[in-house]
Amino acid sequence: MAVEPDRSLNALLRLVGSVVEVGVAPVGLDVAVLNLDVFDRPEPGAEHGDLVVAVGIDPRSEQAVALVRAAGRDGAAGVVFREEGDGPPNTALRAAAAEAGTAVLFRKHWAGWAQVIGTLRAGLTVVRDAGITNVPLGDLDALADALADLVDGAVTIESVHSRVLAHSKNHQHADDIRTRTILGREVPEHRKQAMTEDGFFDLLRHRPGARHRREAGDIPERAAIAVRAGEEIVGELWVAPAGRPLAPTVTEALEAAARIAAPHLLHDWTRRYGQHEEVREAARAVLAGRGQAELLAARTGLTLTGRCAVLSVAPAPAAGGRTDDRLAGEASMHCQRLGHPAVAVGTGRGARVLVGGLEQDLVGAVAQLSKLSESLGVKLAAELDLPVRVGVGEVRAGLAKAAGSARAADLALRALLFADSAQVSARADELPDAVALLQVLDALQGVDLPANSSVLRLVAHAAQPGKEVLIDTLRAYLENSGDSAKAARALKVPVNTFRYRLKTVEKVSGIKLDDPDARLLAQLQLRRLGSPPEAMNPA
Repeated sequence: MAVEPDRSLNALLRLVGSVVEVGVAPVGLDVAVLNLDVFDRPEPGAEHGDLVVAVGIDPRSEQAVALVRAAGRDGAAGVVFREEGDGPPNTALRAAAAEAGTAVLFRKHWAGWAQVIGTLRAGLTVVRDAGITNVPLGDLDALADALADLVDGAVTIESVHSRVLAHSKNHQHADDIRTRTILGREVPEHRKQAMTEDGFFDLLRHRPGARHRREAGDIPERAAIAVRAGEEIVGELWVAPAGRPLAPTVTEALEAAARIAAPHLLHDWTRRYGQHEEVREAARAVLAGRGQAELLAARTGLTLTGRCAVLSVAPAPAAGGRTDDRLAGEASMHCQRLGHPAVAVGTGRGARVLVGGLEQDLVGAVAQLSKLSESLGVKLAAELDLPVRVGVGEVRAGLAKAAGSARAADLALRALLFADSAQVSARADELPDAVALLQVLDALQGVDLPANSSVLRLVAHAAQPGKEVLIDTLRAYLENSGDSAKAARALKVPVNTFRYRLKTVEKVSGIKLDDPDARLLAQLQLRRLGSPPEAMNPA
């Protein structure tokens, strides 16, 4: 008996197939999927129609084989395992699937379990609406036109970051904001800021239902709704008047439109997410010198042989916090707005940005990159409301040589952060002293210094409660060239208090502050001990 199309494994994979792939399907994909079962029990056991997600089970193990056999006995639709990785496939697993009549699927290598589970759950919540069967799944341009008829207005389909994914063609009477949104492929910056500040975005994205905003001054009338698939917001629908004011029933029509749009936007969202992750994996490989330049060029606007370079970006050390994902996204968009194809990847606390579209003339390309890096630092600082530094790599001819530019950019960024420089961006050769000192400190990382050296004795003493100020005292004294008054001002303490602490430092550590060699060793050790990890290796 045929399964209802929108409840089959085949329909689910058409929606969200970018996060999983079929390993074997012995009875095909036209089987019912009724629930998602995240397997976290000591013994196998599922319900009829379950799609079992085998978190933590090695697909090459005997436990995986036993789980598939049990799933077949229970009438499960299939079992999802993590990626198999390199090496030959598990023939026993496939044999068990064939015997049990149960599909075996594998998550894509770039998709984490949270992403897989959330996406599959979202896919099970959406149902194709028979009212717009003439729109192919994921054809957002056709969907926008169809929804425009349904809501009697001009429709824009946007991502949750206010970027235009598609728009209806009925914009003969488009107002200025709609025109600029369509031409720029995203909502104008001043409107995004205004809707953030007045709480409209927060209302739209955190409360269910459509919102109708009346015309007010130079702000035109709009209706909008966040499109949800399960707990995921997969996009937004915005409606503008098309020659006449929006109907009083526009919110009801828009809520119906959101239900229709959900499978289309979920499909597009997972497709774009998969492509995005594939591009990021290829970019990481290129920046590490592991190949995949051809794949990266095929998936982006970057060219194999054109001039390219890498910018390494990170917040200044005092900023703190994890910002790599947002840094990467904002950095990539800024470069693209200025006409440079770019791919950005997070590094843990910052991002690397691979930039193309540079002039073929080397001198011109270097000047372009310098201007771009400066504007990028200023833009990111404004967007994130924190100081950002940009290390500038060398201009290289072709993607295959980008890894060398990445190393130079990382070194330049390390030097900027280490020196706590006020410069927004710089090349490594513009910071020779900071680079040289970093190299000395890198060399010292592998040196075991005597445990009874003066600085290490001071560190041990300062581990006691209330004694940690002694480390700051010595550091301030050395960094201010032995000027106690300046050092006291830097620490914001009376000069007499500072001098008393300095005498304590000399007493407990045994350091001879009138000896230049002792001061040099102390300075190097304090730098080695006190440099924040992001300054030593931000990328």
